[in-house]
Amino acid sequence: MFSYNHIGNALDPMQIRLLYLLPASDINDTIESRLEVVSLEQNPVYEALSYCWGDSAELHEIKCNNEEFQVTTNLFSALQHLRDEHSVRTLWIDAICINQEDLKERQSQVLLMGDIYTRSDRAVVWLGPDPVSDGINHLFDLMQTIPDLPSPHLSKRETTFFEMNVADLDQWPQREGYDYAPGAVKKDFVIPEQAKKGAIALLERPWWTRVWTVQEMVLAPSAIFVCGNSSASSTEVRKRCNDILMHSVSDAFDTGDVDDVGAFGDLVSDGDGKLFIAIVRLHRSSDAKKDLGAILHLHRWLRAKDPRDKVYSSLGIATSTYGIEPDYTVSTVECYTRAAFKIISGSCSLDIFSALGMPACLEATLDGLPSWVPDWSYDFSSIPDEEKGPSGINNPIIRENVRTPILLETRGSFPEFKASQSNMPFTTRLLDDSKTLVLRGFIVDELVSVGDKLEYPWPGPEIDFNDVLDPIRELRRTSRIWGGIGRVIDTIQGWQDLAFQGGNIQTLPGETPMDAFLTTLLSNRIRLDANRRDVLDYLEQSIRRGFKMTKTGIVMHQMHLPQIVPRLYYKLLGYRKLSSIDRSDMLLFGKSFTDIQWAFDHRMGMTSSGHLCLVPWPIQAGDWIALLQAGRTPYVLRKAGDKWKIIGDCYVHGIMSGEAWSDEKCIDIEIV
Repeated sequence: MFSYNHIGNALDPMQIRLLYLLPASDINDTIESRLEVVSLEQNPVYEALSYCWGDSAELHEIKCNNEEFQVTTNLFSALQHLRDEHSVRTLWIDAICINQEDLKERQSQVLLMGDIYTRSDRAVVWLGPDPVSDGINHLFDLMQTIPDLPSPHLSKRETTFFEMNVADLDQWPQREGYDYAPGAVKKDFVIPEQAKKGAIALLERPWWTRVWTVQEMVLAPSAIFVCGNSSASSTEVRKRCNDILMHSVSDAFDTGDVDDVGAFGDLVSDGDGKLFIAIVRLHRSSDAKKDLGAILHLHRWLRAKDPRDKVYSSLGIATSTYGIEPDYTVSTVECYTRAAFKIISGSCSLDIFSALGMPACLEATLDGLPSWVPDWSYDFSSIPDEEKGPSGINNPIIRENVRTPILLETRGSFPEFKASQSNMPFTTRLLDDSKTLVLRGFIVDELVSVGDKLEYPWPGPEIDFNDVLDPIRELRRTSRIWGGIGRVIDTIQGWQDLAFQGGNIQTLPGETPMDAFLTTLLSNRIRLDANRRDVLDYLEQSIRRGFKMTKTGIVMHQMHLPQIVPRLYYKLLGYRKLSSIDRSDMLLFGKSFTDIQWAFDHRMGMTSSGHLCLVPWPIQAGDWIALLQAGRTPYVLRKAGDKWKIIGDCYVHGIMSGEAWSDEKCIDIEIV
């Protein structure tokens, strides 16, 4: 069996191993290779493989330095296809070039991975074998037969769609070079359906969901995608997938029919959210480095075999690592806790607290994780099947992948929150238990009433519409849609009652109570260059159009049906709403949900002093609003003995610009 002792068991700080893959004339020939130690300072020429490890339970043997070496099925297939017929190919492959049994070496080599990919000739992205099985070959055929695919002309309507609903890919159409036409869209070319399916299949390959591949793609000078014997540059793949997506948008909006737009939705999302993750990654692949906390938040739904790698895999692409180094001797809880504290203390910011929230369908997976430490251990596969909707609006993975980049990348376009404007130097520390975080701040107010959680209406898991023998399942699914829409209408009505019935709502100078309600509903996310009055008036009309309680709903409420038979009440409420909407107005009704997207997965609350709040869904009456030094927003805290637990950040109307902050009021607040 293979032993690293024969080829430099102890590597120097800038040393790596390279694999020299020997040529073969037949794919079934024995894979032979040799492994050698080199120094990065000598600028060796090599390609860095980016791939998914696959199942470690199924291993295959290759020859390495004339000894047997075991690799996973996916890596074995990659080596078979990447061999040249006549010349040696030089590769860096983590599973072979790093002694995975040596924790010390793993840690030191992980620190070098940024340099390894940056200094490589290019990254070779292995998507797997057999492009014919799922139709990827049709996409590669299209790239070969039509190198310059005609770009669609985007109408104003289509451009606006991207600006509003794909905001993390801000100005994507213009950036990618697509034409803008204020009039009708001209169809210059029709993309074959097989090529569209091939693009979807390519983006559904598991490579896109692996957290390590992010830095591998970002740091390498260039990349080539390989699937079986087909290959194309990353630039070609990105451009062609863009073209297909943009043509699909144009097709969907040509008629304005809800079914056509739904077909576009099928192209960009799936039940697991894997496809949406891939599309976002496709368009963010050349992004500049970012703060480590922001990167962790952006990548939280990606997968890692070792949950500690959710942190370590991002070190190479962060502007600062804040002194964090890979350490595989500590537990996942300790890894996450150390990282969170170093990010907070190093950045002098509490921005990482925005990642504390998690979908209601997920339970805590890490025992002993402090409330102030985000849990990075879950991924797209953690969402139960019964919680996955058939399109993006229903999927918590996709919702967060849309929201998070908007929050991180559009600062400067919206009012900046400065709830804690301290003039004192930022201080924080951990108590001796290494779990209690001490911050400076004070309690501002108490939550005295909290509305229901605003949940997306969704029909439940997708069913097989070909199953004509089970029409009852479709009826049940339809009734769930009614119930979901009814719940939204009832929740919005409940929030308005909470805001206006007391009569003591706090407003800013020149505001009406309705203005305060609408601004809270938006978390004040109104562009600085927009006409604020027009935005608020538009939102008020949107709510009235989409969520106004029907006369039937009012009667059912007076009969106390929500308390007696809530499920029936919601279904009847939703049914009455949908039955009153013409098919031509269905898109406008659907847009009403987009208009209030920032409020979903939240509750509306009222404090004892009359401040309206938009708070995380786990909040309950009796929780407290606190201002903490270095925090952009207020935070919701809950008593835990003589200490506190943090629930999450929140929007509190009237104190987001430092109106309530006072350095003199600050005390030590211990958070566990």
